[in-house]
Amino acid sequence: MDAPAPKSPLNLTLIVVVALVLLAGLAGLYLVGNRGGERPGVISLSKPPMPLVVTWRETLGFGKTQVAVIHGKNEVPLDLIIEVTRSVDGKVLRLQPTLEPKGLLEVGSLQRSDDKNFVPGDRITIRNNNYSAYEEICPR
Repeated sequence: MDAPAPKSPLNLTLIVVVALVLLAGLAGLYLVGNRGGERPGVISLSKPPMPLVVTWRETLGFGKTQVAVIHGKNEVPLDLIIEVTRSVDGKVLRLQPTLEPKGLLEVGSLQRSDDKNFVPGDRITIRNNNYSAYEEICPR
């Protein structure tokens, strides 16, 4: 009887390389799905779009400043993080309102002439952990 042929080191090397490639791919998916640490442990290549639309209106009587009007398309209440970045000085205003189902929110309202209203170039960013961020720049 012949002795069994010795195992080839090439087969073992191939198995190790394939395992390392698979582990690296899984690690990459984990990192992509956790940009900014929003939902640890959940692998997600993309999030659905935020269920809302932003329109703009001029303030009444205070020149060319704007108010952002957020129109909800949501079926359940959404806890939002809204950041307004002023184009003039980079100052950031942060709000944490809840958008009721199919609700309406105004940012920069109350018809004031202070820095709570938008001017052209100001940026509004709206976040919720379950959706991709919504970002828009104040027109005109």
